[in-house]
Amino acid sequence: MVRLLGGGDPHWLSPLHLSDKCRALGALARHAFAHGPQCEPEPAVLLIAAAARRHGVAESLALAVARTESALDAHAISRTGAMGLMQLMPGTAAWLEVGDAFDPVQNTEGGARYLAQLLRRYRGDRSRALAAYNLGPARVPARGQLRLPSETRAYVQRVLTPLSAASW
Repeated sequence: MVRLLGGGDPHWLSPLHLSDKCRALGALARHAFAHGPQCEPEPAVLLIAAAARRHGVAESLALAVARTESALDAHAISRTGAMGLMQLMPGTAAWLEVGDAFDPVQNTEGGARYLAQLLRRYRGDRSRALAAYNLGPARVPARGQLRLPSETRAYVQRVLTPLSAASW
């Protein structure tokens, strides 16, 4: 019952984040109508790497975020309504001026730009920047003790684990 009412982990049928879910589904429908099913974007890895370079983010970090967020599915929609490869929330996509969050080029550009902004905000602290990417920057302090929900701690660990062996 709690889950149905929006408590705990948001379920697709939960009213929690309902407006974001509706906006994401509407955006996906507009994208599919405009581009049709034959739309084949450039390989996601190349798009993410290029966007990361343009915004001064390590390619491996941006790619790890996209793999963790969407498994490189350009049409992914999360339970909370996040969209595309880099899983941008509708409000964040609008703020980043991403007109079509399901367009891989726009999504990766917006996601890399957002990640770069978070890394600057948190003075290169990858854990805080990633926590803010997942949880929202208003909920992650720039300094002091970092108290995160278990879901966000697990997210940060999932992103950083493949990077531990990579040099960046």
